Parts: sequence; structure tokens; C-alpha cells
Amino acid sequence: MGLSRQEVNLRRLLAKCELMCKTKKEDDRIEKYVETLEDMLQELKKITESSESIQAYNRRINYIKTALGITKNKYEDENDPESMRKDLLGLRQRIVDKPEISNSGDFDKVIEHNENIQRKITEDMLHLTMTLKEQSEISNRIIKKDTEVVSKSTEITENNFGKLSVESSKLAEHSKRAWKCWMWIMLVAVVIVFINMVLFMKLMKKRY
Repeated sequence: MGLSRQEVNLRRLLAKCELMCKTKKEDDRIEKYVETLEDMLQELKKITESSESIQAYNRRINYIKTALGITKNKYEDENDPESMRKDLLGLRQRIVDKPEISNSGDFDKVIEHNENIQRKITEDMLHLTMTLKEQSEISNRIIKKDTEVVSKSTEITENNFGKLSVESSKLAEHSKRAWKCWMWIMLVAVVIVFINMVLFMKLMKKRY
């Protein structure tokens, strides 16, 4: 018969707490986890007939509480000295009679869980590294492209400024020449008008 969902969840949380104790990772939620473990164990007692499993889970929970220095007992009957004595006697009897049956399987699961976490962290770090590398390459390409655009714009601006200066000089020279030309035209016109006036006056004087 397979494990119930409640027992699977209990094992997962147990492995997580044991790993936190082993790595000495500080987490404010650890006490809540321990209380949840005790609640889950009580629920498991109602649906399982394996007292050995219950005792094994209870010992693991007590180990976690001892490692964390937790003295609060949510369920007094679980930590009754008589019950603990029976658990120890049962464990000793199982070690003597069946040494091949121990918590090594649970320890292997903890190690496997730890390796899975490390593998997941490694994969996440590799993925993050690849993402940062791609973003860095994209940023470099964008910066390079913007730099080229700015350089071209600067070059075009300088060329246009040079052309504008040349054209301004030509326009100034052309304006200067045009002004001189008009000045000479006006002088010629004034002289012609003056001569015509003089001739007209002489002609009129002879008649009268």
C-alpha cells in the first residue's frame, strides 16, 4: 500500500526541517514548521496503523526540536517519559533484531533532497548567468549602435556646419558685390539725370 498524501507531506516537511538544522539556516518560520509537523503527525495517527512509522516520525521531530532548542510540547502525550522510553526500547529492539532497517533510508532521502535543491540552485544560477550574459550582449550591441549613430550624426553636423560657413561666406561676398553694383548703377543714373537737367536748362534758356 502506498503512502497517503498526509504522510508524503509530512515527510517532505520533515526533510526540509532536517536540512535547515543541518545547514544551520536561520528562518523565523522554523518553529511554525515544527508545530505543523506535530499537527500533521496527530492527523497521521488517525489514518495509519503503523506504530513504527509514527514512532520514527516522532523521534525525527524530537530531534529537530532538540537541535533548535525548542522545549514547548504542543501534545504532551507524545513527549511523555513512558512513551519516549517505549520508543527508545522499540528502536533498540529493531536495531538488534533488524539492523538493516533503520533511518538510513530517510537519511538518504534527506541527502537526495539536498542534492535536488543544490541541483535546482545550480540550474537557476546557470539560467540567471545565461540571461545576464544575453542581456549584457544586447545592451552592448545597443550601446555600440547608439555610439555609431551619435558619431555619424556628429560627423554630418560638422559637415553641414562647414558647408553652412562656406555658403554664408559666399552669400556675404555676393551681397557685397551686389551692393557695389547697385551703388554704381545709382551713381550712373544720378549723373545721367544731372546731365539731362543741364541740357534741358540750356535748351530752355536759348528759346526764351
